[in-house]
Amino acid sequence: MFNLQSLAENIITQIGFIVLIIMVVRALVAYTREDWGQFMSGLALGLLCLVLVFFGPQIEELARSIGNAIFN
Repeated sequence: MFNLQSLAENIITQIGFIVLIIMVVRALVAYTREDWGQFMSGLALGLLCLVLVFFGPQIEELARSIGNAIFN
């Protein structure tokens, strides 16, 4: 059976992982050029993508519970 929700979650995880790889590569390039501002921003965005990729379902449940608490 074709499950669209699991397919969407899988695609979102893969896109997040690709963005994570891109941010790490950009941070490494900035490190070699000694561009510290771009290095720190690339590292921070890479870590944010890492957190979203690995803890996405938990963050979604937290957002739903906060939304239900506010709007119900």
